[in-house]
Amino acid sequence: MAEKKQAEAEAEAPEGEAEAKPKKKSKLLIIIIALLLLGGGGGGAAWWFLKGKKPHDPKTAAQKQDEPEKPPIFIRIDTFTVNLKKINAEDHFLQVEMQFKVVDPKADAAVKLRMPEIRNALLLLLSNKTQEELLTVEGKQKLSSDIVTQSNQIIRAKEPAKDGVVGVYFTSFVIQ
Repeated sequence: MAEKKQAEAEAEAPEGEAEAKPKKKSKLLIIIIALLLLGGGGGGAAWWFLKGKKPHDPKTAAQKQDEPEKPPIFIRIDTFTVNLKKINAEDHFLQVEMQFKVVDPKADAAVKLRMPEIRNALLLLLSNKTQEELLTVEGKQKLSSDIVTQSNQIIRAKEPAKDGVVGVYFTSFVIQ
């Protein structure tokens, strides 16, 4: 029955109108496809540019500010007495006591577990210094940073500021 009505409508309609309907449908189809492509492309571009950025979450920032800072853990290192590197055939000795600062109990355990390796590395490092290098504040600071670096390598700290030795503090430093 629907076919009869459609056939009658086509027979009554002039030839121009019968062809106009398919053209309108094809134009509408092309417009819809174009809009979908543009929308999808725009969405894809937005995703591409923003994928690495994390949205700012005020709750997370507020929680981080409210978290109390972990108290540091200090690890006392036994006294070192070493011969310093000779210059001008003079013998000089260094006697030093220090403490390591860590913020993670796991780092504390790792340092204590690998203490023989750390002491060996420190003996080699200290005995390779000269009196002139260690007399200045800058020399002592460089020695401190070298000790931190070596210790973190030994305990295999992935993020030294979190899971490694954060600082070295000299509690006694004598050169003779």
